[in-house]
Amino acid sequence: MGIAAIASLVLVTAPLALLETEKSRRVSLREVGHLFVQCAPLFGALFLFNLIESMPKFVMEGTLAYKYQLYFNALFFPAQAILLSIGFVYKPQLLRLSSIWANPRKRRRFDLIIVAVMALIVVITGVCAAFMAGPGIPLMSFIYGLSFERYRTLALLMVVAGGVTAAIDFIYAIITVLRHAGDVTKIYLICFAVSVVLPVILINLLGLMGAVVSYLAIMALLLVLLIIEYAHIRQRIERDRNPYGA
Repeated sequence: MGIAAIASLVLVTAPLALLETEKSRRVSLREVGHLFVQCAPLFGALFLFNLIESMPKFVMEGTLAYKYQLYFNALFFPAQAILLSIGFVYKPQLLRLSSIWANPRKRRRFDLIIVAVMALIVVITGVCAAFMAGPGIPLMSFIYGLSFERYRTLALLMVVAGGVTAAIDFIYAIITVLRHAGDVTKIYLICFAVSVVLPVILINLLGLMGAVVSYLAIMALLLVLLIIEYAHIRQRIERDRNPYGA
């Protein structure tokens, strides 16, 4: 992977950057520092999210036998597939979304795109859940050489968690487009505090099921808080734009 990454840099990225990109000004340390300051909230939120997402596995490592790590990672694979699929859909459109948001007359179109992507997340999650309820479990058992039949319910819960995580990723990207990434730092701190406590309790009580349930519960809490904060951000933006409006 390292060799492939270096080769792609030398053979693809660097030539495209030199040949297809307009020449910019010289590097300014002041502007680079300003860029780091602007991106600090984004880094903080993503760093906390990775901690929150990994916390059930950290607790499992010190509580359950190692084989349950394999089960958890295998069950997480469909959820990861949902997250990647949604990312392929909306991430190439972020620049376009920023342009749409910059035009106040296109705010309704902006909202329709958000609704459409959220609906797509629901559809993909439902399709993945239907697949796991049918041939998915036997296929996983064949691939890993282990029986996942007794974990059918956990597989469906993990698929739901994958849909929730995809929605979190998308909503946070939208908040970033609105240039309010720093407003959600407190939400990630709250969910991080929950992720420190809840998996310890549920994993010690329920084992692998506790890990899956705690992961789903934390992601659901984060999604709800992000949606509420997004609604507040939109209200503040509209109020600043039209302070005398209804």
